[in-house]
Amino acid sequence: MVYPALTDLASFALVLSVGIPSVFIFSKTLKLHPQTVVFSKKKKEVILSFIVFAAVFAGAFGIYGFYDKVWIRATLTADPLYVLRDVIAVVILLLPVVGALRFSKQTFSDITVTRKNFGRNLALGTLTSLILILFLGVLSPVLGGGFAGFSVATVYLLLSYVILGLGEEIVFRGYIQTRLVANNGSVTGISITSLCYAAYNFPLGYFCFSGDIPLALVYAAWRFSSGLLYGYTFHKGQSIFSSIIVHIFLVWGGLLFGLYL
Repeated sequence: MVYPALTDLASFALVLSVGIPSVFIFSKTLKLHPQTVVFSKKKKEVILSFIVFAAVFAGAFGIYGFYDKVWIRATLTADPLYVLRDVIAVVILLLPVVGALRFSKQTFSDITVTRKNFGRNLALGTLTSLILILFLGVLSPVLGGGFAGFSVATVYLLLSYVILGLGEEIVFRGYIQTRLVANNGSVTGISITSLCYAAYNFPLGYFCFSGDIPLALVYAAWRFSSGLLYGYTFHKGQSIFSSIIVHIFLVWGGLLFGLYL
């Protein structure tokens, strides 16, 4: 199949047309309200956010380059070593956030890793994920997919997505988005963070398509919709846990139905 195909564009639109309204409805039902994290030195936090992004972007290039040239494994060879590889990658990607927090003398509460509204945020993430998986299942034949079935490999991939979802949400929503929203407002903050998240996926696309830059750019752009969904989910619940759940199950649900999201 030629990439990108119309089904890829349809998947892009599906994430937004189903995910965003679901988050809006469920957040209202659960009585969750956006609350901006307050920082005393907003400009400084914005600068640190872009430094963190630059470090994570460079780290992603290094990690995927290492996989491509040294640790060569089939893309979906899902086993314990595959999961371990992702654990190592996430640890590397989290180092800039840890360094920035220590530099600013902040704690994990400053990236919304708290138990505030914990149950309601779990519900928000779970309900939104169920709706997305339902639509993916119903529409997958139209989108060029179909139910792929469960296997040991899908369990390992779920573990991998838990690890990656946790790490990426801490970096992009917990750290970067909170600071950009505090300084620039919710619409601008979520949009810029989503662009950063899309750009972060460029290195993976670059190596997946053997250095083809136009295809890598398209691959990255296709992640913009999921970035907006994660960012909006996080904003409405103001907890990292809701966006982590949606992140994990959107990607895993896509895998189950032969779609890459």
